[in-house]
Amino acid sequence: MNANRIIDMIVRQVMRRLVNKGVNKGIDMASRTGDRSGTSKGPGQVSAPRHAQSLRQAQRVTRQMRRFMKF
Repeated sequence: MNANRIIDMIVRQVMRRLVNKGVNKGIDMASRTGDRSGTSKGPGQVSAPRHAQSLRQAQRVTRQMRRFMKF
């Protein structure tokens, strides 16, 4: 292995971790927007069905992203 390949591998791992943290943070922030029914809950307190639905949607998006992003 030459140095260029090792550097590329390290940069790829760092970028993957940063992107994953960013996606997780964005999903967490989007899930804190509250209910649309008008009852406002505190941050991080989402009703169970909505949380499950957003979790399934996040998992679906993650699967789609993994399919197109080959690291």
